[in-house]
Amino acid sequence: MKRPFSLRRVGKEWNRENILRFLGYILAAFVINLALECLSRRSFGDGLHYMVTRPWQFFYDSLIILFTLSLSLLFRKRSFCFLLFAAVWIGLGLANCILLGFRATPLTAPDIWLLSSVRDIIEIYMSQPVLILLMLGIAALIGVIVLLWLRAKKTRPSYYFAAVQVLLCGVILAGFTVAFLRSGTLASHFPNLPDAYDSNGFAYCFSASVVTQGISEPDGYSQEAIDVLLSEQDDLPADRVRTPNFIFVQLESFFDANYLKDLTYGENPVPNFERLKETCSSGLFYVPSIGAGTANTEFEVLSGMNLDHFGVGEYPYKTVVKNRTCESMAYALQSAGYSTHAIHNNNATFYSRDRVYANFGFETFTSLEYMHDVERNPLGWAKDFVLTEEILKALRSTEDRDLVFTVSVQPHGKYPTVPLEGARTIRVTGEETESRRAGLEYYLYQLKQTDAFVARLVRRLSTFSEPTVVVFYGDHLPSFGITQDELSCGTVQSTEYVIWTNFHAKKVDRDVQAYQLAAMVLDRFGIHDGTILRYHQSHGYDETGSETFQNGLCMLEYDMLYGKHYATGGEMAVQPMELHFGVDEITLTGVSSSDGGLTVHGTNFTPYSVILVDGEQVPTEYIDEQTLAAADTLLSPGEVLAVAQVSATDTLKILSQTPDWIVPAEES
Repeated sequence: MKRPFSLRRVGKEWNRENILRFLGYILAAFVINLALECLSRRSFGDGLHYMVTRPWQFFYDSLIILFTLSLSLLFRKRSFCFLLFAAVWIGLGLANCILLGFRATPLTAPDIWLLSSVRDIIEIYMSQPVLILLMLGIAALIGVIVLLWLRAKKTRPSYYFAAVQVLLCGVILAGFTVAFLRSGTLASHFPNLPDAYDSNGFAYCFSASVVTQGISEPDGYSQEAIDVLLSEQDDLPADRVRTPNFIFVQLESFFDANYLKDLTYGENPVPNFERLKETCSSGLFYVPSIGAGTANTEFEVLSGMNLDHFGVGEYPYKTVVKNRTCESMAYALQSAGYSTHAIHNNNATFYSRDRVYANFGFETFTSLEYMHDVERNPLGWAKDFVLTEEILKALRSTEDRDLVFTVSVQPHGKYPTVPLEGARTIRVTGEETESRRAGLEYYLYQLKQTDAFVARLVRRLSTFSEPTVVVFYGDHLPSFGITQDELSCGTVQSTEYVIWTNFHAKKVDRDVQAYQLAAMVLDRFGIHDGTILRYHQSHGYDETGSETFQNGLCMLEYDMLYGKHYATGGEMAVQPMELHFGVDEITLTGVSSSDGGLTVHGTNFTPYSVILVDGEQVPTEYIDEQTLAAADTLLSPGEVLAVAQVSATDTLKILSQTPDWIVPAEES
């Protein structure tokens, strides 16, 4: 029978043992927090320095950890739960420490949601032996946890004492949260994640990334407020100056490496890009990420939305845009009569692009799985030269004007820490750290090849019959842990852009945010479609934007993605496209059998083409673009054949397939 509540019982639970236990929890929270900061900075001394120089932030981070540890008091297997919660924090700290060895951006909760995408490229970052050891370690850890759970001693919790402690920790944590946010002791916005983690601590920043996602409803959000924002766009001219093709080329980890101070190179890795800057409109290009986060730069360029308004470390490609449409540059140009194409020389499923591009308004998507004659660099990334023909193919596929949005991949990390045998490099002088120098020398040669792709594309388009605009820009700095002190130009969150045309266009240089680039480019040619794009065009393109401008932009973003769609009459502005993979149609034109094998004839096959028999994949050999073969495969009348394109990283994932081919009796 459950005993009734009594003050005497509450008093008994406030005994010496319980009080000492809770004091031990406080000490544990302090020690765990110090360990997290040392791991985050990859230095014991730097962790101690953070504790001493930012005591209030350190105190607050310890409060967060203490609150989570206090929850273990409510469980019968109290000691096990305490160890489990402590192990989770230390595990997150270790994961962050390891991750910072590969990129400049610290661990956030969205990185955990992105594990399915990381799986696609993890073999590039880790060798097979290391992967095997990692898997064995995870399996062993799970085994230890299960064993500890089974052997853990059950004790009757002091429920009143535990409840009071949890409630007390929660109230204190909430109070300090409000006080520190209002005073500015803690940052409420994280425009630069590495700086935010350095200044506010791992526990707070990671926790913020867990509880924040999307855009919160702005103060004053209403139909009237949206109408005011829309009325500010009425003065934009209605007539289009010109309607050229638009090609946006997002260059992976691309920047002018000559901006790295105190370093000299055996040759200039970006001569073509530098020549374009001299004659074409250009400027600094401020991006939302450092050393990683390609998809977030891509999101800002396509949508015109500012990621500062979203959750900490959020990837909209894996959250909101994965499941609903988003007004974009592609939709805006569609309404102006354009055809829309996306191209990426990497697998289609990375960052869910196979789903996201349909919600961004693209009609076709040519990924690695639909490309021919792909060459790879020493790390296994596809070389960028293949993109030239794919861009031209997209332009030639329609009689209308086209938007071709292209994402390159060749200079992608992780960069080697020792020279790779047989890999071509560019000599670096002035870098004293051998491992970094090896990575830089490898990277610079990849950068040189991407720069050569830029020149080749410009050369081919110079004689193209249709007026064409090409916008080249880097998505973020390469992941070498570059600091502001090392740069002679720009910031750690800026690269550069260039706008080239195959017709005369006035050179106008200015710096621009990634989320304003598309609006600025289209504005120069008199295209003013799209709610967000028009908003930017009516307010100019300074690098930061006033508080009033940012508040208005945030309100429009919320309305279009999460709100009541006041800006578009109460309905979603756009509908998802039926995304067609590849520009060239893959066809199955004939089937023949001989010597117990099967030969399939058709057009535009690639190494990722697979034969399906009654919906099941059979082992397929790619012969050439017209021929596939399957040994030891016999056909029976009435069986259904098709050719499918499978993901480069998951052969069970079918991206598209040809219409069915039913085997007639004479072909059995």
